[in-house]
Parts: sequence; structure tokens; C-alpha cells
Amino acid sequence: MSALRWGVVGTGGISRTTAGDLHLTENVDLVAVASRTAANAEAFAAEFEVPRWHGNYDALFADEDVDVVYIGTPIGTHLEVARRALLAGKHVLLEKAFTTTAEGARELAALAADQGRFLMEAMWMRFNPAIQRVLDEIAAGAIGDVRTVQAGFGFPPPPGAIHWRPELGGGALLDMGVYPLSFAHLVMGVPDRVEATGEMRDDGLDVTASVFLRYGDGRFAHALTSLAGPVDPVASVGGTRGAISLDAPFFFRGSYRVLTLPELTVRSEAVANEGRGYVPMFRAVSEAIDDGLLEHPLRPLADTIAVLETMDEVRRQLAAALNRRGEN
Repeated sequence: MSALRWGVVGTGGISRTTAGDLHLTENVDLVAVASRTAANAEAFAAEFEVPRWHGNYDALFADEDVDVVYIGTPIGTHLEVARRALLAGKHVLLEKAFTTTAEGARELAALAADQGRFLMEAMWMRFNPAIQRVLDEIAAGAIGDVRTVQAGFGFPPPPGAIHWRPELGGGALLDMGVYPLSFAHLVMGVPDRVEATGEMRDDGLDVTASVFLRYGDGRFAHALTSLAGPVDPVASVGGTRGAISLDAPFFFRGSYRVLTLPELTVRSEAVANEGRGYVPMFRAVSEAIDDGLLEHPLRPLADTIAVLETMDEVRRQLAAALNRRGEN
């Protein structure tokens, strides 16, 4: 198996979290890092044993010894930074949330196709071995026909954290709500209708969101996210003959339980994670690029765009409710 040459764009928290897993992945060769300042790039390279560093993003994009870039900059910068990477001829793995809007995601998808370059959202949850097993259990009929999905994730960031800055893509939905909403889409598909309540600030930053995704025949998914207080990061899938519960945090934890009805038997399963949980995703991306694919079949761009369309609608409803309150 050949190792593609990867570069990391951005030296913040997510890049620091994933750098070790990039080194652990056998078909990834982490060769370069870029930051907005030379000092940050040099320090990151020294700490995480990266051979080369660049003091700006475009210098890395011009580096002929880099095949793939992993972009871990703030969400509000994703569209522009990924656009520059694609125009420079790089394959791109772009952190979640992919972009701030579905329109931006469609723009990047079209550009990647035009450039003939691989592009994917770094939704590592999709490649988690336990999530894969849960999807296999559902497909095999372990709980009958799926009727409900419930999932949540939220916590109160400290004052001044990037989550509170709308210009950088802050808000509960893009950073945290993307997990429960992506899980709901993954299990049940694109909803027929979206119903949302919550809290939005006057500057458009969503603080809380309770979202019902409605499907035919009374089926639904409920996603909850918040910056105002903790939301237990668990998930469950209910079916006609049982339920599957994923332990917290559901998007990473390698364990789940299967409840079977009417016997009320419970079967517990555990699946080992690699590194901090990102290795399977990095491996899959390198494999897909090595195979000449422009998208990964487990996380095609259409799936990413569909989740962003849901989030666009949630924010539209929260903004409309805010405007109605302001008129009263």
C-alpha cells in the first residue's frame, strides 16, 4: 500500500488532536504543515515531527511534494481555504462542518469536479468501526424497521471561544449539531420536513436548537444541540423489534447495546478504536485517492450537502422566530 504525502493546514485544536493519528495511518506520510504565521507552523512541526513547515497556506498549496491537504482552520474560513487548495491542484479533506451553508458546499463540490480532485468532509464518525457495525446491524434487521432516531451533543464553551464568533462559523449547529444531524441523516436519510425551535442571538449565532426531522408514516429523528449547557452526547435508534443505544460520546465511543423486543434481552458490543479515532477516516481517504476516486462512497458530497441544507433550514426557522419576537 503506497503512502500519499499529506499536509496539515492550520495549527489549532483539531490539527493538534489529529496529528498523531495521521502519523499512525500506514498509507499517510505527513510531510508538511502550514499556519498563518511562521512561528506557529515551526512550533507545530517541531512538536509533531513534521519535516517541513510553511508560514502561510498558499506556500503549502504550492508545495509540489504535498498530494493531499487536511484543512483544520475555523469553519468560517473553510470555503475560501479549500477553494485555494483545489485551484492549486491538491486533494482536500475538509474539517466538519464542511462549510457554513449548503450553497458553499455545492460551490466546492463543483470546483473539485472541474479540477478532478478528491474532496470530502472530515466526518470521522462515518468511519468509526462501531458506527459501521451499528449500520450493519440495522441493515440486517436486528431491530426491525427503523422508526426513530435520537441524538444530541452540546457543551458551554468558555467566553471568547471560537464557538461564540459568528464571523468564524460559530454557533451550536455547525460545530456540535452537525454530529446528531449527520447521524440522523445517515440512519434515516433526507427528511421530508424539518421543524426547529431554539435560541438565536441578534447577530445570527444559534445558541440552542431542538430539531425534529419528519419522515413518512410517523417516523422521525430528534437532534438536540446547545452552547448554553451540556447535552448528553448519546444516540439511539428505535425499530419495530428493538432499539440500539450508542454510549457517549456516540460519534467516537466503540460500544453499543442492542435491545430486542419482546424478550427484553440486551446484547452489548464493543469495537476497538485506532488512535484517537481518526485513523480509519485518514486511511479511507488515502485509499480512495490511490484508487482514483474523487469522492468516498461512505461520505459522498451529496450527503454532506444534504445535512447542510437541513442546517440552513433550521437557522432560517430560528431567525424567523427571532424576527417575530422582535415585532411583538
